[in-house]
Amino acid sequence: MIVVLKKLLEWWMRLVTPLLAWHVPLRLLRGTARESGTEVRLLAAGGADWTAYVTSRFFAGEPVVEEVLRVPVWRLQRQVDAWEPRADLVVIGIDRFSARVFLRRDYLALPQWVAAWMNVPQEAQDFERQHSRTESDFRRVRKQGFESSYSNAAADFDLFYDHFYQPYLQSRHQVQAPMAPRWMLRVVFRRGGLQWETCQGVRVAADLVVCEGTDYAPVVTGLLEGREELRRQGALVALYAHAPQHARALGCTRIMLGGSRPCLHDGVLRYKSKWLDGLSALTSHISGHHVTLLRWNQLAGPVAEFLSHTALIHQEQGGFSALWVFPTHLPLTAETLSKGLHELQVKGLRHLRIVLPGPLPPGFTAPPGVLCVDLAAAEQAGAGGICGMA
Repeated sequence: MIVVLKKLLEWWMRLVTPLLAWHVPLRLLRGTARESGTEVRLLAAGGADWTAYVTSRFFAGEPVVEEVLRVPVWRLQRQVDAWEPRADLVVIGIDRFSARVFLRRDYLALPQWVAAWMNVPQEAQDFERQHSRTESDFRRVRKQGFESSYSNAAADFDLFYDHFYQPYLQSRHQVQAPMAPRWMLRVVFRRGGLQWETCQGVRVAADLVVCEGTDYAPVVTGLLEGREELRRQGALVALYAHAPQHARALGCTRIMLGGSRPCLHDGVLRYKSKWLDGLSALTSHISGHHVTLLRWNQLAGPVAEFLSHTALIHQEQGGFSALWVFPTHLPLTAETLSKGLHELQVKGLRHLRIVLPGPLPPGFTAPPGVLCVDLAAAEQAGAGGICGMA
């Protein structure tokens, strides 16, 4: 039943979302670049919620709004073309239907969010061997003595909501926490259960989980009274470490790790990268029906600086690739390039393109899936031609 409702919701959102966006806000923003401190401008089209992530990464602080206009969606491309020469970067957050019908194809297309997942191993030791970067996490969990159990007892739900989920969100977001209503999570709970983590006999953390086909999908997380010291102790890490044993017991073959921003520098995705085996589109959320479009007139300068600290995951041939510009303040050597690449690599990408300001350094060999591109060639290709560069 829950799968049917999910499909109906996705169909409804695909139908309704374009009708809600016939008039699109267009804003010309001015501010300071995060790294260089120079003055930069961004042309943002679409609701602020759909362009906020790029805006927050492009500027060092809150930008100044120089000009605002609302235009019918069928006139959006014409207005963007008129204002684009005044901006270093253009970002458009819009529903996918309107993007296909009313906008050109020379944009770099980003998902609003990407979903991470990991395969369920047959044995716990198999997972540790296949994900060597998690070894220290497993040692930490064992050292602290975390143990895990799974429950769908009705009395556990209110305990979780009142003493784990609610205080954890309030501790993370302080004011106006995006709290899911009790009734909604209770419906999810009736279709799933709670993965508990205990330490010295005390429940310290939990995930509300639902099984969708063969996917083990944590929906929300809770920490006992939102206590930060429990997080530092490794309570949330224990949830990751013990999820495979519960997924196996329930007959699941994949664990969904939730959504992350489409950026290799994003802290949440960086942590998940130790565990994940692949990336997919996050279609179950309203943002799954929106796309973020980027375009620039000149790559060198503010845009290259932006992409050096915000390596973006973008759509390519039904999958995802990523674009990273090598920072100009670092020496372009085999050592620095290898180090930067090691820090950013994530499983599940078709390609990771690295735009270099000079020739490939001696002694560097690109691993499979990594493409090194000359800055001049990337400049000529433009945002819309990046995906065709090999």
